[in-house]
Amino acid sequence: MKKLFKGNFCHLAVAALMALMTAVTAFGQNRTVTGTVVDAQGTPVIGASVIVVGNTTIGTVTDLDGRYSLSVPAGASLSYSFIGYTTETVAVGNQSVINVTLQEDTEFLEETVVIGYGVQRKSDVTGSVASVRGSDLMNRSTSDAAAALQGKAAGVQVITSSGAPGADTQIRVRGYSSNSGNIAPLYIVDGLQVTSIKYLDPSMIESIEILKDAASASIYGAQAGNGVVLITTKTGAADNGNSYMTYDFKLTRQTIAHKPELFRAQDWIAYKKASGFDMDSMLQANGYDGTDTDWFDVVFAPSWTPQHALTFQGGNNRGHFFTSLNYVVNDGIVKGDKDLYKRLSAQINADYKINDWITVGTNTSLERSSSKSVSTQGRFGNFLNSVMTLDPLTPVYYKDPSEFSTSMKAAYDQGMTILKDPTNGLYYATSKYIEDDSGNPLLQRDKTDASNQSIGVRGTLYANLTFFKDLVYTSRFGYRITQSNSHSYSVPYYANKQARDDNYNISASANTGYYYQWENFANYNKTFGKHSVGVMAGMSYIENNSDNVQASAQGPDILSGYAENFRFLDYVNSASTTSKSFGNEPSKTVQMSYYGRMTYNYDNRYNLQVNFRADAFDSSKLSKQARWGYFPSVSAGWTISNEPFFKDNVDRNVVSFLKLRGSWGQNGNINALGRYQYTTSINYNGNL
Repeated sequence: MKKLFKGNFCHLAVAALMALMTAVTAFGQNRTVTGTVVDAQGTPVIGASVIVVGNTTIGTVTDLDGRYSLSVPAGASLSYSFIGYTTETVAVGNQSVINVTLQEDTEFLEETVVIGYGVQRKSDVTGSVASVRGSDLMNRSTSDAAAALQGKAAGVQVITSSGAPGADTQIRVRGYSSNSGNIAPLYIVDGLQVTSIKYLDPSMIESIEILKDAASASIYGAQAGNGVVLITTKTGAADNGNSYMTYDFKLTRQTIAHKPELFRAQDWIAYKKASGFDMDSMLQANGYDGTDTDWFDVVFAPSWTPQHALTFQGGNNRGHFFTSLNYVVNDGIVKGDKDLYKRLSAQINADYKINDWITVGTNTSLERSSSKSVSTQGRFGNFLNSVMTLDPLTPVYYKDPSEFSTSMKAAYDQGMTILKDPTNGLYYATSKYIEDDSGNPLLQRDKTDASNQSIGVRGTLYANLTFFKDLVYTSRFGYRITQSNSHSYSVPYYANKQARDDNYNISASANTGYYYQWENFANYNKTFGKHSVGVMAGMSYIENNSDNVQASAQGPDILSGYAENFRFLDYVNSASTTSKSFGNEPSKTVQMSYYGRMTYNYDNRYNLQVNFRADAFDSSKLSKQARWGYFPSVSAGWTISNEPFFKDNVDRNVVSFLKLRGSWGQNGNINALGRYQYTTSINYNGNL
């Protein structure tokens, strides 16, 4: 035993000595590197980052004179970087002094933004345009493209008016800009006008530009009064002939962020006493047993939302492809399966260069979604209102009618419907202390079955023709094909004198729509010495068709059977107490537009831009006497930081870019108008 210990001790001692020698050797191999970092004019770059490539824990920043000193391992490489400059990487080798000159990142200022029927250098933009890159939208805990914009663009508000899964997120550009009901911006995805961007998964987006002022948005004329949101989806990233496949999975936990501080039982009792009620007598008469129900805990619970994204992309010097398949299941925070949103979507983008002067491409989005929701409308049939107003003295369930409130027991004795929870056979409890609430929130959740399903195909086909250098002609055909249907079925119930319904209600609707736009425009851009000129001119034709059918019935006995497979309009009976309604009105809207833009830049210092658009609509929107609308704009910019007196005297590290700009423009809000609103209304047999 002793010999074994000695042997191990010797081995341990040798190992420790070798480790120490290795550490000393390694320490001895470290090299101190010093130097300065300057820009192309020789000006010190203050605060430039100097780090060891592959080990971000070893690094420093340059001082006021652009100097640095850093101890680095043998064989290391150093990375030098600063915002607005390209990153330089230098192998240390045997060098002890490394001086680096950083070059201005031309892509930082030359980055292009989409401005409508063309692109423009970010440094040349004279209107108010906010740009958000696709990388800024990555890893956000939302499957909604609009919600992903939250906090990413100045002057842009993202409003979620409902927490229901699948509910539309609203975007407001510079607040409320109209007194009409439609104050949403115009959405353009890959050149296609769409009514919503809910179908787009954020992972599909390459960039988003928001045209905020009248001058930049006027290129879209009569539909741009509330701003314009331009979205470009991704294309294949590879140019080496290789293809790539990626899979992303996100699991998001949803819960109530801030639960309202509502009265608990004792506080509620004290409040009613202070209001003049004889609560002691009421509690005794109702056999109060100390129940203290937290209705938020009863109806809400955290939930998980899984998101799957499978992407294929690739390309070479002739073309690119990008395909993304996304699936999301959002089971809301309301317990049960009454608030649920599912979406399967795909994006298929491809472009191919047939020869040096013809490039063709397509961008296609496919979507299949379904949703269920609970009622948030009205007062006495409102799920959320019942959560907020039902007192904490009321239990969740009653076991039998002997526990009912007085009015509830009277309704039961008269044969009215008192609903039970199908999962446990217990009656939904209702307050014995107040008669003007919305009843039990679980009752409001379960009394109605409502669902919606939709399918959408949206896409563009385009060809870019370069007839000669600097001139590109684009012909683009865009289309939308949508179909949706909804069903709703609710049963009679009695909770109290206010929250009640004596009738069955059933309804269904089917909606179809097809939309297409054909656009032709040309862009000419030419540089003559210090002068740069750009001209764009084009026209578009848009036709929007929709057809819908809806029908409903209500009454105390409306169906030939009430089993689940009978809850459709086919089984509505012809009883005299059954009230029926139906509706159908196809619509068609046509728009013709001409538009143009001229830009001028001198020496990257002075910019001028002029836009003009003329829009005409058919008689469903505007009368023949006022069919055309004209929308001009002008904007100018002065890049002060490029003036000799500025760049020769002001350190670029202090002010890298300074621009003064102003603009004026006109645009409209035709989307707020219904059909034939300009006509004189005549009431005939109750119809307009």
